Amino acid sequence: MKKITLILLTIFCVISCKQESKKDSVLTLKYSKNKNELTLIFENNTSYDIIFPAPNTLEFGDKNFKDFSTQGGKEKDFPINVHAIIQNDQFSKFYQRKLDSIRIADLSNRGMTDVINQIMPGDGDSIFYLQKNEKMKIKYKLIIKQTPPIHNYSSKFKQNYYPYSKILKGKYPEGEYLRRFSKLNFGKTKFVAQPVIEDSLFLSISQNDANK
Repeated sequence: MKKITLILLTIFCVISCKQESKKDSVLTLKYSKNKNELTLIFENNTSYDIIFPAPNTLEFGDKNFKDFSTQGGKEKDFPINVHAIIQNDQFSKFYQRKLDSIRIADLSNRGMTDVINQIMPGDGDSIFYLQKNEKMKIKYKLIIKQTPPIHNYSSKFKQNYYPYSKILKGKYPEGEYLRRFSKLNFGKTKFVAQPVIEDSLFLSISQNDANK
């Protein structure tokens, strides 16, 4: 009996150590909400300084629909539209200039110079610098809209974080500037595309929360 107990304890310790080791080698993300403000808490658990992208707009999917987002030109297809816009001037100015320069050059090369002047604050991505073993809070304004006529509706909305790893590995034209940026020489600082989400964000929202 003692032998079996010892074996089980050993297995448990090995699994726990592996999980802890995995956590200690990644960028993690937690969410916090206060009224109409969302805070994304990033923690750099690696042994090196990192830079990472964060979306300027957080997308939310309605549990009653299969869509990734209630935005993107199909707002009228959903009873309630939910998204969040990043608050101003939180990014790393040095690295943001590099990303923006690459993005503008990419749009120009693709013959989309007219799009450059139409870029909105919620478009694209912001770049952040985070030292090893440090935390960072990035704030967003939550926006909930319902197009008239207003009718009763309630649902749960999940924040679907932008799939940077998938975009960087795939052949998506809109991700080309991010791919180029990720391949720059950052010295000892490393580029991390995707955080590990520790607690997904679900919001219970009804028509009473909209248009405020």
